[in-house]
This record gives sequence, structure tokens and C-alpha cells, in this order.
Amino acid sequence: MLARAPVQTDLVLLGAGHAHAEVLRQAAMHPQPGVRLTLIAREADTPYSGMLPGLIRGEYAHAEAHLDCARLAVAAGARLVLDEATRLDLSSRAIGFRERPDIGYDVLSIDVGGQPAAGTGGTPVKPIGRFLARLDVLEARIGKGARIAVIGGGASGVELAIALAVRLARRARILLISAKSAPLAGTPMRVRRAAAQALSSAGIEVYHNVRATHFVDGQLHLTDGTVVAVEEALWATGVHGPGFLAQSGLVCDAAGCVRVAATLQSISHPGVFAAGDCASVDGAPRPKAGVWAVRAGAPLAENLRRAAAGRSLLPWRPQRNALAILGLGGGRAVAWRGELAVAGRLVARWKSRIDRRWMAMYQALRPMPMDPDEARCGGCGGKIGPDALRAALAGLAPAPRGDIPVGLAAADDAAVAIPPPGMAVVQSVDHFRAFVDDPYVFGRIAAAHALSDLHAMGATPWTALAIATVPFMRGRKMQDDLTAMMRGANEILAADGCALVGGHSGEGMEAALGFAVTGLADPAAIWRKSGLRSGDTLILTKPLGTGLVLAAQMRGEARAVWLQAAITSMSRSNAAAVAIMRVHGVTACTDVTGFGLGGHLGEMLRASGLAASIDVAGLPALPGAREIAAAGIESSLAPANRAALDVPQGMDLSLLADPQTSGGLLAGVPDGAACLAALRAAGVDAAVVGHVTPGIPGQLHNR
Repeated sequence: MLARAPVQTDLVLLGAGHAHAEVLRQAAMHPQPGVRLTLIAREADTPYSGMLPGLIRGEYAHAEAHLDCARLAVAAGARLVLDEATRLDLSSRAIGFRERPDIGYDVLSIDVGGQPAAGTGGTPVKPIGRFLARLDVLEARIGKGARIAVIGGGASGVELAIALAVRLARRARILLISAKSAPLAGTPMRVRRAAAQALSSAGIEVYHNVRATHFVDGQLHLTDGTVVAVEEALWATGVHGPGFLAQSGLVCDAAGCVRVAATLQSISHPGVFAAGDCASVDGAPRPKAGVWAVRAGAPLAENLRRAAAGRSLLPWRPQRNALAILGLGGGRAVAWRGELAVAGRLVARWKSRIDRRWMAMYQALRPMPMDPDEARCGGCGGKIGPDALRAALAGLAPAPRGDIPVGLAAADDAAVAIPPPGMAVVQSVDHFRAFVDDPYVFGRIAAAHALSDLHAMGATPWTALAIATVPFMRGRKMQDDLTAMMRGANEILAADGCALVGGHSGEGMEAALGFAVTGLADPAAIWRKSGLRSGDTLILTKPLGTGLVLAAQMRGEARAVWLQAAITSMSRSNAAAVAIMRVHGVTACTDVTGFGLGGHLGEMLRASGLAASIDVAGLPALPGAREIAAAGIESSLAPANRAALDVPQGMDLSLLADPQTSGGLLAGVPDGAACLAALRAAGVDAAVVGHVTPGIPGQLHNR
């Protein structure tokens, strides 16, 4: 009997806004048994709006002003899905995407921010994450003397205009388009005066009592008939909710923001909650500002816990006025609450202290383990139910093939395949437990990893049998996870021409997936580990570091962008590299996996009776891999890999001993330059890692 706490409720956080950061923090401190938490984030890290102007001015580094979604998710014990939702099906309680399978929910919380009520053309300031990337592109393309218009005279427009004036000083002139008689209309007089002085000092040209309608071909059209020539128009106007919210059937306000009660629960769909810019609280409307999203975090976290447990909800009673602080540049800021206002350098330092203290609460989060508490049968009693299995495989059955008379398209107790005459059958098997939370992504990586053994032999993938394990969950949850896992795997298999012909599935403590794969090859053209020749160039088709990144992720120390780069690499098949290397006369080949580059190269060298020189400093590495190694983090298999290497004392083994998952192919080729050029021209991230030399078989030297 296997003990495990079953998932009873799927709580999904759609969006990584400020309120959801607090929900994740509360989950990290107080795990809720039986509740599976999933964070769906559009970007790998989420910017803190309070620090955005300072980030633009260059006062903060990127990491200081962003919350890393991977670290938040690990700390909270949440699954992390990095993708953008495009639709919401309220009847089936599912979130839809452009490409990946839907994600179901029992309780849904939405904190996806908003988008400016912009005219035609130009660049919206929100979502902020995308705006920052676009700002980098804009800065790179503008010439000296360019004019940039910021549309919107509210707090965000004023702060953005001043921040841009600082960042683009001597290169661009900033224009501010205000629909009111003065920017920050409705704030205390002292606030407006401080803002007006800051705008003037920054050389910003302000247009009053006019709105922008559209921007096209470098021309910004205003409601008074004026046409202003500008390089770019940045919309920082009033916030609208993303279109898919209202389209889903949720009751929204005139701006498309979800109408919620004082409990932050949708007034039309009790299983849905919303906070931040995309929400509008009935009876207690508040400005679309980060301060209100932050304040909504704690009551939202409490009510989500209550909803997941079937308990009554508590109303949120936000104060009428909140402290607002606006950065003015030049080390100055202005703060106000109600009619009270104060400005100066002390206010700017005060704001920085508040912002850094808020960020520190979330950046310091680390994971807390959760213990299983329910027993489930093993053996054949642990198989996944037939209805769930049929449903999960329903969309995977391939079209009938003449060389596979019995497979998923005509299922039986075993698959039947007929190899072409004269072709050798090449077989391999791989299996491992899930190391990423997203079952769809895990399925893709597992399939790519299994196929690498065939690619390393120069074989063409033919058939695959799957062995899948899914943790016990109630309702359709097991079926949904198995569907996502197998769909991801089948996409990789099918792209390589490999037919999924059957397999086995069952329950387990944790998700796992493996494949028995079969390939076809000309017996006279099969690649082996042996066959290297002195002088051969050693080429590796993927960068190293997946073990380091995954080890850091388990400890909550990996940045989301590092994890995302590793996932992209692990999901990529080596098929394209095989076709190119075959043309360039491969003498020997293997795939770099668990024993690391050093271990697998050592096998090749011992089989060939040769040694090799390695460019250790120039080894290709995934983003973050070297930083992780420098921090002393490594995979649990790395010490054993290090001990097995025959290398000079003092050689840096952090990348050589790092175990790879779905790593690249390592091949010896006579003409390394030509092969490398062809690989890179085909989009393969290949690199020369060393050369074969005479010497003690298996020995590695630093070049």
C-alpha cells in the first residue's frame, strides 16, 4: 500500500499579480492538505508596479523589481504553468490556451492585470512585463532627437513620462498627453504642483485638455485636430480587463473587469474570484493601482482557503483612502493620503524602503514539505481505470500504417510491427519520475529523452511503447494529467516519425513516464561509441546544465528564465542534428545523459583506446548553470559522476559531471568546422567541446 494525500480540490491562480503573490506566500506558510495549487503565469517573472518607474530610470536591477514565479511556486508547493490563457470555459471549469491542453479548476482566482483603454496603434504600457521588453526594442531603434508620446495624465502616465525622460535623456524628447486641465487631476494641489515642477524640470512637453485617438505612420492624432509627429506612442490610460473575461460569461463592468462582491468572489459565478486591475469590487470601487491589489492579497488568500474547504467567506472592507507615493525622478517623490500631501527626497527614500520591504517578503520564500496521508493499492490494483485511460488516449490514435498492423489504431494485448527487409531493429528504454510540475511539458521532455538513444545510434525512430504513472486523484484529475502528459509526448514522437503503439499506465506516489523505443537502421551504418580517431573534433549538440538547473529548482533557487531555457532545450529532439552529422562522416556518437559529458565521453574514449583534450572554460552552458554551480548547488548524481572521471587534479568538473536529461548528442567528426557550421545554420545549438588525442584510454585533459 502506498501512502499519499489525494488531491480533492484544484485551486488555480490565473495570473501572477500582486494579490496572488500574497496567496502564494500564505500557502507556503500554511499548506492546505488535499488542495492542489496551480499558478498560471504569462511571464517567467512578474514585475512589481511600485518599482517600475525606478527600474526604467535604472535605479533597480531587473531581479530587484521582479518576483520570480518559479521560486514563488516552489515555496507554495504549487504547479507552475508558464503560458498565456486565451479563454475561460465556465461550464466545464477549464482554462484554455492557444496550443497546450486545457487546465481544469474547482476554484479559480484571476489576477491577470489589465490593459490600457488605448486607441489604435502604439504600445500599451500594460501588461508591464511585455512593455519592458518592447521598451528595450524602442530604445535600441530610436535616434537622437526622437519624440515619444506618453498618453495618459494619471499617476502611471506621469511617472512613466518622468522615468523615460531620465532614461532617454539627450536622446529623446517626451510628450505627455493629458485629457484633463492638468496631470494628476483630482489629487491635492501640492501633489499637482510637485508633479508639474518635475515634468517641467525633465523637459517634458504637456498637452492639456485633449485626448489621443490613434497613432499611425508616426502620426499621433488628437481630438482637437492636432497631429503630432512622434517615434512611438505609449498608452498609459484607464485600465480595461482582458477581453476573454467578459467573453467567458463572467459578469463584468463597463471596462470589462470582473465584478466581485466584498468577498472578492464573482457575483455571477461563485467558484471564481478576482483581484487587482482585472477586478471591480461592487459597492467599494477603488482606483486601478498596485496598492489596492496588494491590500486585496490577504483577504483573497483567506477566502480562497475557505472556498476550497467549503467554509463561509469573509467580506473585505478596504479603507476609503490609501497612501499613494509617486516618484518624481532626481531622488524625489510625492506622497498623499486624502488631502494630506508631502514631497521631497525623504519621501523618495521612504518609498524605496517600503517597496524593498514588500519585495523581500516574497523573494525570501522557500519551500515547506508536505507529508502524504492516504494509502492506495499497488500492483495491478494501481492501474488507471479503463474509462479514464480510454479518454486520455482517444486523441492519440494514429492513422493505420502498413508496417504497424496492430497498434493504438487497432489495439490488442501487444503491438505488432513489421520491419522493412534488410533493416536492423534498434531498441532502447528510458523511464524517470516527473521533475517538472507541468505534465504536458514533462511528456515532451520524456519522449525527447527516450528518442535520443536511437538518434545516438544513427537510427530512424519507428515505434514507442509508453509506461506512465499518475498520482491518485479524484474525479477527472488523473485523466486530465494523463491526457496532458501523453499529448505532449506524442507531439514529440510524431514529429520524429515515431508511432506510439501502446503502453501501460498505473497509479503511483508521483508522476513518472518512460518509453521503450524502437528504431530502424542500415546495419552497415549504425553509429557506435567506439570508432573515434585521433584528431577528431568533438561536437555537442546541446548546452550543458540541466542537472544544475533542476537541482536549483528543487531548492527554490532557480530563476524562472533559467528553468524555461532548460525546458526548451530538454524538449528539443536531436533528429535535426542526426541528419546533418550523417553527411559529415561521424566516426562515433553517444547521447549525453545521466553520467554527464565527462562520463559519456569517457565511455567513448575507452571503447576507442584514446584520450581527449577538453575546453572546460568554453563548454556551452544553459543560462544560470554556472551561477548555480558557483553557489555550490549540484545534482545528487554529480559526486558519483565526478569520482568516475579520469582527469587532472584541479579541473573544474561542475559541467563535465553534471547529469543531463534529454541532453545533446556527442559525436566525433573529422571536419569539425564544416559540421559545426551546418548544424548552426540548421538552428542546432551545437558547439565544439574538444578534440580526440592519443593517450591513456578514457583520460581527459584541459585544453
